[in-house]
Amino acid sequence: METQPTGGIQPTSTEAVSIHQEQTTLAEPLTFVVEDDKANNFLCKMTLEEVGITNLRMFFRADTTLEELKKMCEGKQEFPSLILLDINMPAMDGWQFLNEFRNFPDEVRNKTTIYLFSSSDHPNDIEKKQAYPEVLDFLAKPLSEEVANKLFDYLLPFAD
Repeated sequence: METQPTGGIQPTSTEAVSIHQEQTTLAEPLTFVVEDDKANNFLCKMTLEEVGITNLRMFFRADTTLEELKKMCEGKQEFPSLILLDINMPAMDGWQFLNEFRNFPDEVRNKTTIYLFSSSDHPNDIEKKQAYPEVLDFLAKPLSEEVANKLFDYLLPFAD
């Protein structure tokens, strides 16, 4: 599937792709994907890796993700720069995750941008998002290559 360039790095040859991959794996910012659907989780991982986002941690549950974030915070490890979060999940949904995420210290929480995955454009979700300034926007499922390229461009300034 061809996509239009969205700015940023657009490798055009095998050599350019190789250089691009080397550059992004050296100090690439961490991205968390929280998606309970195994097929969507896998497709998201493949799409992100295809555009050069390879420093990924994949999660199927929001509560497990929060536990990992707590460990990272206690261990003074770098928080993810980006979290792609499904809204509708069992046990703990995306909104509950966001409420718990607010309990992390500002100095680590403010380094993370969150996008919400949604398979619908329910007006209640759009209205509810307004209460969460840490949420940048909604992303449609499945994640497209065009959107993944935009996420890559967003992450570029965070790379060392």
